[in-house]
Amino acid sequence: MTQSRYFVWLRSLFFDCLFSWLSWMGSVFVFTYLFVNDFSMLHTVNQHIWLIILACAAFYTICGVYESLWQHPGFGTFIRITVAAVLSSFTMYVALRLRLGFWPNPGLGMMAFYFSLTLSLALRLHRRLTGIVLMYLRRNKPKNQHVEPIRTIVIGAGDSASGFIKNPSQHGRQPREIMGILDNDKTKHGYMLHGKGILGGDDLIPHLVFKYNITEIIVAIPSINNDELQRIVRLAPVKQCKVRLLSGLSSDKATDLLRDVNISDLLGRPEAKLNEEGINQWLKGKTVMVTGGGGSIGSEICRQLIRLNVEKVVVFDISENNAFNLKEELKAKFGSTGQYKLAVRIGSVQDLGRLDAVFEEFKPAILFHAAAYKHVPLMEECPRLAIDNNVLGTYRTALCAVKHGVERFVMISTDKAVNPTNVMGATKRLAELATLGLNKHSSTEFVCVRFGNVLDSNGSVIPIFKRQIEAGGPVTVTHKDIIRYFMTISEAARLVLETGAMAAGGEIFILNMGEPVKIADLADNLIRMAGLTPNVDIKIKYTGLRPGEKLYEELLLNEEGLTTTLNDKILVVKPEPSAVVPELMTALESGLPDDGDAIGLLKSFVPEYIPREQG
Repeated sequence: MTQSRYFVWLRSLFFDCLFSWLSWMGSVFVFTYLFVNDFSMLHTVNQHIWLIILACAAFYTICGVYESLWQHPGFGTFIRITVAAVLSSFTMYVALRLRLGFWPNPGLGMMAFYFSLTLSLALRLHRRLTGIVLMYLRRNKPKNQHVEPIRTIVIGAGDSASGFIKNPSQHGRQPREIMGILDNDKTKHGYMLHGKGILGGDDLIPHLVFKYNITEIIVAIPSINNDELQRIVRLAPVKQCKVRLLSGLSSDKATDLLRDVNISDLLGRPEAKLNEEGINQWLKGKTVMVTGGGGSIGSEICRQLIRLNVEKVVVFDISENNAFNLKEELKAKFGSTGQYKLAVRIGSVQDLGRLDAVFEEFKPAILFHAAAYKHVPLMEECPRLAIDNNVLGTYRTALCAVKHGVERFVMISTDKAVNPTNVMGATKRLAELATLGLNKHSSTEFVCVRFGNVLDSNGSVIPIFKRQIEAGGPVTVTHKDIIRYFMTISEAARLVLETGAMAAGGEIFILNMGEPVKIADLADNLIRMAGLTPNVDIKIKYTGLRPGEKLYEELLLNEEGLTTTLNDKILVVKPEPSAVVPELMTALESGLPDDGDAIGLLKSFVPEYIPREQG
């Protein structure tokens, strides 16, 4: 025991013994005053003060009352105190029988027991009771007439809702008035939670919003799934009230985060966590180069690398604006650490001389190749440039990696490389073949990582939809049935880092993207989250599939020989190296005179490539 623990134990023991003696003295006084009017028993009880103290100390210790934190009593503590109070009170009652020669009135012992128990519990609950009283006084304090309370409905009647309802004032400066609780568990309907009624299921949202003029709906269900959250968002009258999420609640205190619903919440996809220990061991003390480091995926990989035990992160990008903005962001966020660890170089992956100079300057051990043209419709219009950048640029970067002794080359690919119907997908498939073909003939380990669409990345539908909503619409969707797979930028970057750590060379890693999302539903949800009504305030317009665009992205799980890894969100296949790589590179290095030759080359080397117009 430490000194502080001894002090707490002695203090608690002192007060329990004092309360036990006062309980007996008070009980005898009250009992004799009301019924007997003979105070001689007070003297008798006072003579046995030593027995009261001894019995209290013994039984409270034996029952384990002092083994619990007295500041945080629970149900077990209550039981132990009750048993100890019963035993000590009964012992004193028997002692009086022996001293007096007759049994005192049983009510005397019961009264002493109740007083003792009440005072011992009050000792341990005084802080909590004081807090309840103060909270009650604050609630009933006259409110500023100029500040209207936020009229709120809480969804969920579990622990999170309980903590929130007990301390609603901790969530923002404006007062909040909770009008009721909704929960789909019918066994809870009709009960009260901290004085607030559980009125029914979430189907009552429209009715209650209108009836009580609700301006905010708090979803206090940490485990809520995608379908349930979307249902609540759709039931909420978007012009009148805002839907917010409660997360991170502790058991004793409302230290949670109250935030607006964002689009990633509606995907219903729990993000993967980074295996930081394993990745740190792999990257410790190494220089890592990221081509396309200023782009969406590349920049997020750099943000996560800068936190790890790398020696240096080299950003290589053709866009000076993207690279400069990333450099300034990381300098501001990480200070001298970011400035020391980060190096930025401008250049194109098609420029072999520039690549060679940067590799020679930094001698990277690991390379993440994220540089690529990714916009499907634009690449349909200029296939020759797509091949030059996505295939030839990737191959030249890979050759430099081999020349300068890079340990591992991780190429960022796409689900559109599976049975491609567009130029972008076909070029990424060729890039996979080109890099994996080098794996057998060099000490550099070449791997590819495929995944689908990334939320809020450059060119994704999310920022396009947001801009269209801000402009007043319409929001353009190519087809009412079109679906896509999504993950957040941060999750995609984390999984790319993890695949790099577990790779051995020659593999294609496939990220499990979860369930597909209808783009029409995505547009609908974004409009609602902006506080507008779809097809009333903002029209959704269907424009037809664009050149090279698929209606349904193919599942990434239909690869022959696909196996799982230690991470259930990463799968892997190890295909046989392609024999066409030398012939392909010869054709590319000789140059492609026009776009027609480019399409012919794609069809020749990627036989599964069938342009959509021909499919």
